[in-house]
Amino acid sequence: MSPDEAPSAAAAPAPFTLERTAVFGLVAGDGSAYRIAVAWPEAPPPAAGYPALVLVDGQALFATAVSAARLQAARAEVTGVAPAVIVGIGYPGAAPFDAERRQRDLLPVEGGADRFLASIVQEILPAVERFAPLDPARRTLAGHSYGGLFALHALFTRPGLFAAHVAGSPSIWWGERAILATEERFRAASGFAGRLLITLGEAEQDGPDGGDPRRRERRAMARMRDNAAEMAARLAASGRVDCSFVEWPGENHASVIPAMLSRAVGFALAAPGLAGRRAA
Repeated sequence: MSPDEAPSAAAAPAPFTLERTAVFGLVAGDGSAYRIAVAWPEAPPPAAGYPALVLVDGQALFATAVSAARLQAARAEVTGVAPAVIVGIGYPGAAPFDAERRQRDLLPVEGGADRFLASIVQEILPAVERFAPLDPARRTLAGHSYGGLFALHALFTRPGLFAAHVAGSPSIWWGERAILATEERFRAASGFAGRLLITLGEAEQDGPDGGDPRRRERRAMARMRDNAAEMAARLAASGRVDCSFVEWPGENHASVIPAMLSRAVGFALAAPGLAGRRAA
């Protein structure tokens, strides 16, 4: 067919789909509606179940994470990445980010992050197990921006629910850095709480501002790199978590997402002996 010829009805384009994936709706006990995306491996599950990477903001992150996980698992002899289940927790509708819902679910306010975290563990993950068994000892929670803040809050307030956490470009600035008080209580406690990866893009703090003074002021207030690097250093020194920090040159708050997800896959799903080395 030449470029000028119109495709026939039989050759009409079809939607692109990912194999071994499913999407279903779930209404939590509090009435909140979610759109859950699940991807599972072709390989049979281990006796304890598959490792799992659980993503908030599922519409924005799920497909990229699935591609990264499958590409890396296909070269396990190089990457060490095991076949795994990827779970994307999103909302009804097509928007990649639902501003209203994510503020309600991801921020550490009354009826917010704690309620959502309980729904994930008590309702969403059990529903996912209809498709594939999950190993409770190899679950990782990951998020970006407010989702990164949510991952930190989950680690600090409910250590042990997940074996590892990935905080991508975490909004530590939110609420006049209220998360720092939660972090301090976490560091003052005892017991090893797993692994943490904090990431961000270099341009999130020092990138071009287009001559917009308001944007410059917001960046100065947010201190994205400084807040993240300082927190990572404190947590690494505390001994409570095996904490790694990664900054990607030239990437901004949006462009860093694919890099974060690729690294999150290796961090979350590599064989236990390789996980810490790959995160560095």
